[in-house]
Amino acid sequence: MGSFTGHALPGSFFIVYALWWTIQIFRRYYRSLQPGGASYRSSVTFPCSCLCWRFKQWEVEGFLKIFFAAVGMAGEISPTFHSGKPVSMKDAQHATMYFFFMMSGIIDILVHHRISVIPPGIEYVTVMLALIAEGILFKFHLHGRSDLDVLIHTFLLYAIYGSILAFAAEMYFRTSLMVALVRAFFTLVHGTWFWQVGFILYNPNPKAVPWNESDHQQMMVATMIFTWHLAAVMILVLLIGAVVAFAYGWGRKAQGTPRSSSIQLLSRSHDNERQMLIEDTESEVEFESPSNKSNNVA
Repeated sequence: MGSFTGHALPGSFFIVYALWWTIQIFRRYYRSLQPGGASYRSSVTFPCSCLCWRFKQWEVEGFLKIFFAAVGMAGEISPTFHSGKPVSMKDAQHATMYFFFMMSGIIDILVHHRISVIPPGIEYVTVMLALIAEGILFKFHLHGRSDLDVLIHTFLLYAIYGSILAFAAEMYFRTSLMVALVRAFFTLVHGTWFWQVGFILYNPNPKAVPWNESDHQQMMVATMIFTWHLAAVMILVLLIGAVVAFAYGWGRKAQGTPRSSSIQLLSRSHDNERQMLIEDTESEVEFESPSNKSNNVA
């Protein structure tokens, strides 16, 4: 991970997942507000309804986690084999981080197929465990680094901690739209800041002026850039929500449904969320059963 590519790969992993989750969370929520729609209930993964035939029933997110993690582990370990040297402790730590996310992908697949020995909610526990392992490894990975290096990786830890807390809250508040969006928000910050760290420490542009890693002014600039990431990610999440809401409004209009549309939809959202909190949790079956995933869940 001591390269631009080493930071861009995990950053891309988190960005792809965060954008996918954001779209699917909003889609599921606005579907729940349609007449006769099942109550909103979040989940760690979402079915990929855009696929054809029986591929819609596959746990695509779990397979992608395994694939990304395997590529990451290979990227960390394979260079040492080519050089004939033992795996460095730094590369071993990075490979360990990928291993935990691979384990999370395997659990996602087992939960999808409803293996009886898998306890309910284990998919939340394993993804939190992967994030906790990543946080621990990064926390004690910074000894002897420059002040700027420690600072920007500390900001990365903030995004990791936020993701852990969001997943923990979502595990207990499965009917809350905002908790699910907070999970997607911190995951997206997690990914974009990985890219930013790569540009600060290992800028691939040979003409770029390197950062002075001991200059306090440049540390203040890095701090300001992190806040810009927070603002940009928030705006992006809201824009995605607006696009999805607009699309569902036009969808109801096209089906000939009376145009109570967006205004009624938004005005009812608060009351609907309150109702969701007291509804029977049997709605989980509609969202999570393999036979209904492609029909009832976006």
